Amino acid sequence: MEALSQTATVPRSRREFMANMILGVGTTLGLGSLAFRFLEYLYPVVLPIKLVEIPAGNVNEIPPNGVRLVHLPEGPVMLEKTDNEVRALSAICTHLGCIIAWHPKAKEFICPCHGGRYDFNGNVVFGPPPRPLEKIQVKLRDGQVFVLMQSIKEEKV
Repeated sequence: MEALSQTATVPRSRREFMANMILGVGTTLGLGSLAFRFLEYLYPVVLPIKLVEIPAGNVNEIPPNGVRLVHLPEGPVMLEKTDNEVRALSAICTHLGCIIAWHPKAKEFICPCHGGRYDFNGNVVFGPPPRPLEKIQVKLRDGQVFVLMQSIKEEKV
């Protein structure tokens, strides 16, 4: 019994102490970086959506009860004019991202690649598109049409 108590009180060497310290610090840093990456995965950095007002042309350039395609830096837009109302729809097909075209005789937007068809309001009429065309907010000022779109310029966090 006495031999056991003597071994319990034997002081540790410096080498053993330093080895234990290095292992402890390495384990703490390793688990800490693993936990940081895991939390970073759970809560990704998402930039806020920034809407910018982009001039899209003059109201008089849009034919009455018709549509005009406008190519903007943020993407192509279809401007529609009905009576005194001006609306805007994204001109990008929701199926595979092709640019749609307006066909006045059929009064439909048609995707030339896969035959998707949309009505005047952007709702899917026929074909593979999974959802309607994206509606874009419009502002009118002094006869000018402005559309509110997401900015393509990335900001640093």
